[in-house]
Amino acid sequence: MSKQEINKEAGPPIFSTWKQLYTFVLVAHAFIIALFYWFSVANS
Repeated sequence: MSKQEINKEAGPPIFSTWKQLYTFVLVAHAFIIALFYWFSVANS
């Protein structure tokens, strides 16, 4: 097995790079926090 084959196999299951996956997770986390903040302000 070459290094390229190993790197392809070690990639994330959804996105093509780990950076894209981590960016998605951080954006989703920020969105959920903003949504919960909005809910708490709207219901207080």
